[in-house]
Amino acid sequence: MMKLTGKKFILLLLYSPTTGEKVNVPIAGRTRLMKMGFLFQEEVLIDFQKDKTFDEIVLPEYFAWKYGPFSGGFLNDLEFLINQEYIKSRSGSSPIPAELAEAEYGEYDFWVEDMDEFRVREYDEEVFELTEEKGLPKAKEIWDELSENQRKCLMEFKRVLNRASLSRILEYVYKKYQEKGYTDKSLIRERYLS
Repeated sequence: MMKLTGKKFILLLLYSPTTGEKVNVPIAGRTRLMKMGFLFQEEVLIDFQKDKTFDEIVLPEYFAWKYGPFSGGFLNDLEFLINQEYIKSRSGSSPIPAELAEAEYGEYDFWVEDMDEFRVREYDEEVFELTEEKGLPKAKEIWDELSENQRKCLMEFKRVLNRASLSRILEYVYKKYQEKGYTDKSLIRERYLS
C-alpha cells in the first residue's frame, strides 16, 4: 500500500486512457488541469477511495481565488513534475479564445507579479503529457497498483473532462460550487453565474 499525493494524482491523470488502451492522452491547459484536480477531490475521490489501495490520501487543498477554486499546492506539484522531467509541456495548436484566456492567465496570477508582458503576447494553450523516459514508467508503476474500479473512475473522469470545453467546465464549477464559497473572490463569476 502507498500514499496518494498530488504529484501521484497528476501522473495518474495524465497516464489514464480515455477510451481503449492508449495511455498518456494529453491534457490541454493549466486551468483545465487545476479544475480537474478540484473536481476529482469533490466528486470522484469518495468512490475512488472505496478500494483501499492507498494507506493515506493527501491531496492539495483548494480555496476561493480570482478565477474560482485554486490550489497553490497543485501548481507546485505540476511545476515540480515538469522541472524533474516527468511531464513535458508544449504549446497547443490553437490559441485560447479571448474570453477564456483571462481565466488561464489567472492561474498564473498566484506566481507572477507583472502580468502585462504575458497579456500582450498571443497566448497558446499549454498541452501536458508524460515524458517517455521518466513520466510514463513512474505513472505506470502507480497505475498498476490501482484496482479495476479506480482505473474505471479515472478513465471516465478524464474522458468527460478532456472532451468538455474549458468554458463548459468553468460554468459547471461556478454554478455547482458557488454555495460552498469557491467562487466568492472570482473576477469572472458574473460571466458564469448570470
